[in-house]
Amino acid sequence: MQLQTAKLVPLTTVFAAMLFGAATVHAGPPSVARQSAAQARAPYDVGRVAAPRLFAEGVISTDADEINGAFSPDGAEYYFVRLAQYTTFPRFGLLCVSKYRDGRWSEPEVLSFSGRHLDFAPRLSPDGKTMYFTSLRPAPGTPARVLRVWSVQRKENGWGEPVPLPAPINTDDQWNAGASQTRDGALYFASTRAKDQHFHIFRSAPVNGGWSEPEMLGREVNSPFNEADPFISPDERILVFSSTGMGLPGGEDRKETVKGGGVPYARGDLYVSIRRNGQWTQARHLEHGINTFADEASPSITPDGRYLFFTSERSPFSVPTAKRLTHAELESMLHSTLNGHGNIFYISLEAIEGGFMPGSAKP
Repeated sequence: MQLQTAKLVPLTTVFAAMLFGAATVHAGPPSVARQSAAQARAPYDVGRVAAPRLFAEGVISTDADEINGAFSPDGAEYYFVRLAQYTTFPRFGLLCVSKYRDGRWSEPEVLSFSGRHLDFAPRLSPDGKTMYFTSLRPAPGTPARVLRVWSVQRKENGWGEPVPLPAPINTDDQWNAGASQTRDGALYFASTRAKDQHFHIFRSAPVNGGWSEPEMLGREVNSPFNEADPFISPDERILVFSSTGMGLPGGEDRKETVKGGGVPYARGDLYVSIRRNGQWTQARHLEHGINTFADEASPSITPDGRYLFFTSERSPFSVPTAKRLTHAELESMLHSTLNGHGNIFYISLEAIEGGFMPGSAKP
């Protein structure tokens, strides 16, 4: 299927066809297709979202610090991370789940195997049976404390006990994080194993009950800086990730990076690359209000291919501020959702158009 057909049909239709097969595009008579779509509508589906919008404000996106994760295949469970801001390194991170019940998202619950260490980046396999996450928790049989990719299997009444992935995915002398899996089992993740010891994106495939030696993606995706948080589509054709520069603002970075705001640290922007004929296209910087001078990270695409979810630390706290603040205004802003901590945002893929899918619309 040619991506250029996006000029004739909605982007979400093209994306769904790429993820689930051409049959998605031609699902029968229009009335039947509409009825089926209504019945299968995911809880997060609120129609077209033309600009980034907070997700489940007050329940999931709060004045605390949240990081995006993933939905269950039916969209009724949302897995994410809540960080504790008051700790020094290592920070404390909880893997949480919120379930859609009676027309609303439930209060988050900590997963049975989380709650003691720095856990983050929960991602589900396309079938929803395996969760991959990143943790600084101790690994059995080694004293090395490094970030590792862990997996845990879904059981009938919850989740089992997590185990670290074996070598060559995890090693004792490198950090490995943020794994995302394709329908065929290939794993994309970030690792510091390259010669420059920066985070870059690697791919490993299942082989003989284990994993192939991870291969670093090319310059179309990886830069001289840092790449992390890869999300790979189930059919391995769309890769969304974050890229972060080096050092303080004004230091080396990708030229597209949104600057300003007085942010005192290197912060990430989101990019997308499309796999065509076995090759990745040059990564494109996401626009449409997705990237700001704040930190954007942890992208994912909903199981139905309709929305991009991501984490952002956007807030009114640019320096200098837009106007002089009173003490009361500052107190109110500090205790608001948009206080500069991480929140979960989402936007319709059809609203992104050419900024997401090369060839689908004019830049």
